[in-house]
Amino acid sequence: MELKKLHLGTVSYAGDTMDLVAGYVADIGEQVKASRRDMGTRVRDLVTTMAICHNVTPSYEDGELSYQAASPDEIAIVKFTKSVGLSLVKRDRHSLALYHEASKRTYEYEILQVFPFNSDTKRMGIVVLDKTRDELWFLQKGADTVMMSIVQHNDWLEEETSNMAREGLRTLVVARKKLKSTVYEEFKTKYQEASMSMVNRDQSMAKVISQYLEYDLELLGLTGVEDRLQKDVKSSIEVLRNAGVKIWMLTGDKVETARCVSVSAKCMLTY
Repeated sequence: MELKKLHLGTVSYAGDTMDLVAGYVADIGEQVKASRRDMGTRVRDLVTTMAICHNVTPSYEDGELSYQAASPDEIAIVKFTKSVGLSLVKRDRHSLALYHEASKRTYEYEILQVFPFNSDTKRMGIVVLDKTRDELWFLQKGADTVMMSIVQHNDWLEEETSNMAREGLRTLVVARKKLKSTVYEEFKTKYQEASMSMVNRDQSMAKVISQYLEYDLELLGLTGVEDRLQKDVKSSIEVLRNAGVKIWMLTGDKVETARCVSVSAKCMLTY
């Protein structure tokens, strides 16, 4: 899998324009003089959030950095942030570190909570303490169908998600919220109480997350990942079809995405 496109509402980046993203990322840490958030700031915020909000673990073999995770989508995203100059270099249960290539600086984050992705919630989130700025953040990414009701009102997300799906890209919505320490401490207490409930435990925990975290998030952007077919898949399927064997593709993606992948794989699409 490979991240092919970023969309920030007013502008998108793909192909050769990803060099612009790398240029913006190189300026992380620079003081922004403008009172409003310019495009460079928006891109840096999106890429930084992408580099933190995941369950990827870095590993080293013969001095080479590689990544491991249950989700290939997450590996594709973390590899992308590395390619534009912000690398995940350390991760354990309680902390992670990002290395900024341009400044040769390492940014440390304390992991306070992780809310893993599952097929029911269709999203994952993380609460971190940015040790450089002493700021608490709730970061989240997920499917547009659930994130639309969580992020702030906008007039572009639904349309652009559909456009990316028609291009055969798997999409994730990326958002964040800055937390006050008092709010987080209250959340932590309520969440702990819910986690010890003997009745409707999962529902109680989800309710606390929704009440304290999952509302009015700042929409940072939309990612589009290409799910590439393995070598010789097309030719193998074609041989099977020529032999009279019917092929079906089962997918949990949007119909538009499934249609594009099935055409490229020469499968029959039913839904």
